[in-house]
Amino acid sequence: MSDTGQHEEGLNAREFSKSKNRRHLLDSAAEAIFKHGFRGATIAAIQEISGLSRGMINLHFKTKENLLLAVAEDLSNSYSERWNKVALDPDLPAAEKLRRIIQLDLSPDFLNRRDVAVWFAFRSEVYSNPEYRKSIDSRDASLRDVMIELCQTLIDEGNYLDADAELATDGLIALLEGTWTDFHLHAEEFDRSKAERTCLYIAKSLFPDHF
Repeated sequence: MSDTGQHEEGLNAREFSKSKNRRHLLDSAAEAIFKHGFRGATIAAIQEISGLSRGMINLHFKTKENLLLAVAEDLSNSYSERWNKVALDPDLPAAEKLRRIIQLDLSPDFLNRRDVAVWFAFRSEVYSNPEYRKSIDSRDASLRDVMIELCQTLIDEGNYLDADAELATDGLIALLEGTWTDFHLHAEEFDRSKAERTCLYIAKSLFPDHF
C-alpha cells in the first residue's frame, strides 16, 4: 500500500473513532438526564456512564451546555428523519402517510422511557435556555405543515365540506402530545395498542372514508 493510501486509511479510522465517541457521548448524556434529572446530568455523571474523559467531552463539544444542546438536537433530528421519509414517499397515499406518522409517534423507537423523560426534562428548561425550544417544541413548523397538507388532501378527496385542515392537525398533535404525557406518567400501565387505536379513532371521526 502506498504512503498516501496508508494516510487515507488512518484518517478514515480516526474519523470513525471520533464519530463513534461523539455518538457515545450523546447517548451517555441522554442516559445521565434519564437517571439523574437535568440538573444531575453533570460532567462527572456523563463521564461515569460513558467511561470517557472530560478532555474527550471538551474535544467534541467544548462545554456541557453544548453537549446537552446536541442531545436535544439529536433527538429532534432522529425523529424528523423518520417522519420525513414517510412524508416524502411518493408511493404512499395521504391517509397512509398520516397513519404512519401517528404510528411512528407512538413507536418504541421514540415513545420509550428514556427519550420521553429526556424530552420532558428539556421542556422544563426552555425558559432558562430558549435554544432548547426549537428541538422539543410540539408545534414544530415543518411537521405541522406536512400534516396540514395531508389533512387538506384527505378533505379534498373525501369532500368533507365542514372539515378544517389546520384544526384537524392541531387536534391530532394535541392528542399525540397528551399520549406522550400519559406514557411519561404511567409507563407501567400504558397500552400502546390502545393509544394507537384511540388516535386512529379520532382520525376516522375526522376523515371517515379514509380510516
